Amino acid sequence: MEDFNEMIIEVRQELDNVRQVKKCRACECFLDVVEGVKGDLEKIDTQESKSAQEDMKRWLTEGNKERHACYGCEECLPISPYNRFSARLKGDGTTKAPNAESIETSSCGCGDACKPFNPQPKTIEKWPVVEGDYIIGNPEASMAICTLVDTDLPNELKATGLLEYVAIIGTLSTENLGVERVIRNLSANPNIGYLILCGKDSRGHKAGQAILSLKGNGVDQDNRIIGAVGPRPILKNISADEIEAFRKHITVIDEIGTQDTVRLAEVVKAYMDKPKEVAPILPPRVRMPKVVEALPRSNREWTRDPEGFFLLLLDRDANGIICEHYIEEGVISEVIRGESAEDIANTVIKRGLLSRLDHAAYLGRELAKAEMALNLGIPYKQDETLYKEE
Repeated sequence: MEDFNEMIIEVRQELDNVRQVKKCRACECFLDVVEGVKGDLEKIDTQESKSAQEDMKRWLTEGNKERHACYGCEECLPISPYNRFSARLKGDGTTKAPNAESIETSSCGCGDACKPFNPQPKTIEKWPVVEGDYIIGNPEASMAICTLVDTDLPNELKATGLLEYVAIIGTLSTENLGVERVIRNLSANPNIGYLILCGKDSRGHKAGQAILSLKGNGVDQDNRIIGAVGPRPILKNISADEIEAFRKHITVIDEIGTQDTVRLAEVVKAYMDKPKEVAPILPPRVRMPKVVEALPRSNREWTRDPEGFFLLLLDRDANGIICEHYIEEGVISEVIRGESAEDIANTVIKRGLLSRLDHAAYLGRELAKAEMALNLGIPYKQDETLYKEE
């Protein structure tokens, strides 16, 4: 048990270090990893394991309050400790899941009745069976839509009236726990026979590509999705029966990259009206850029940056900009001086003085205004429009 305890201490510390990176703290990737490690720890009966589980429960509670989809980072920081922990737990470098959950009689408990496109749709008492980020439509419909990391697309599709013809519309960020949730929810509804993959796939995890690989290739002896290119395409928490039920009964329609709601509505109706054995003929996809209307932001939506705030002033004698940083309590912490907005912005970022993207955008705008006012010799007041004195 001593080796287990050392391993637990190590992975807990590594994940806690990842938590200090603000973009990771509430990221779906990090929270999925924490959930996975916590599940593994439940199989280890030591005080160190119980203590680590309590920490991870707290991390999940805190992170889920502001949970966001994967940003698609080239390097996913939680994956490395997760991989090492799983390999060491197994003892031989593989990652088979002990005690993987299974459901009696079939992957979803429906027995012989679990056949998609049943001519008499089956009413589901409780569905979906797994919590997640989704919109429920008509549970008796044969279609499901996964918009991958495109978080705007589900509501855009809902606005078109598609929910009458679609059982569920949801997002997907990760190639392991996220894929497991998709399999569970789709397999648990015998009416669903089609899954449309659309929207943007995550750069780091390639969850959509993992779904396609699972459908085409299955998994190897370690439950790794064959052909998946993501960093952790291992399905640790579902049974072989569940995986095979998904592969056998669900037809996956590859529209990855499609964000056009008109096109997606055509796909839904084309497949819905055809027998499963007959693939409809669709016009070729034309990848058009997504046009999004820029919406004004109200003051009520403003969120304070926990790293603090900035006060900008001009030093005309020195021909420079003064950028004062204050912590939340209103205490000045640093003063950055420079002649250009770009130099000051880069210094702020390197010194970790802000944590929110909206705050960074705001500071960039104000610094650009300050530099313009300095160069043109006109007044500058933070948060006010530039003007030329009469």
